[in-house]
Amino acid sequence: MEFIESGLHFRFDGEWAVKKYDAHRFYQGLSGSGLKGVDFLGIRGEELFLFEIKNFRRRREWQAENPLEAILARPEEFVETVAYKVEDTLLAVDAIWQYYNRKWLFRRLLPAFRLLPVTGNDWRFWARAYRLMQNPEQVSVVLWIETERPRPALVQEIETKLRRRLKGRASSVRLALRPDHAFIEGLEVASGT
Repeated sequence: MEFIESGLHFRFDGEWAVKKYDAHRFYQGLSGSGLKGVDFLGIRGEELFLFEIKNFRRRREWQAENPLEAILARPEEFVETVAYKVEDTLLAVDAIWQYYNRKWLFRRLLPAFRLLPVTGNDWRFWARAYRLMQNPEQVSVVLWIETERPRPALVQEIETKLRRRLKGRASSVRLALRPDHAFIEGLEVASGT
């Protein structure tokens, strides 16, 4: 599966089931209710990943200001924005589960969904995502940040604050940068075209 988000090309191997959540029909309906959402939801093995992608590189010739300056001035606001997206996405997964669970055929097939490997099939994907989110130990948040130059202190500050803010919601909160994302198996990232 391949997606382009914020000028970056994400390629997930066959072990992943991924939904580009902010383009999904459920998100389109729920965003009208004020809910925000992460960019991707992914399932690999027995772990639910919530990916938020932020590219703070200047991508247009006319951009004079570095987009990262706004974050440098108020990192706490940035952390809150990302945390709300994660929390709203988890609320949405619950709402999607409730929607599907009202369908008698879904309830009838649910035991099979638990046995079959997860795929991009909506019913199986959302059933597994809901089951995994019940245990925060199986939920990981990945904030992908692209910057023009390394900002280790800022990255560490954001990661620490986001981990503290999402405690009890996710077992793992990780910031990823393109040259150093080996902890995410089966994912390749390159500059988009």
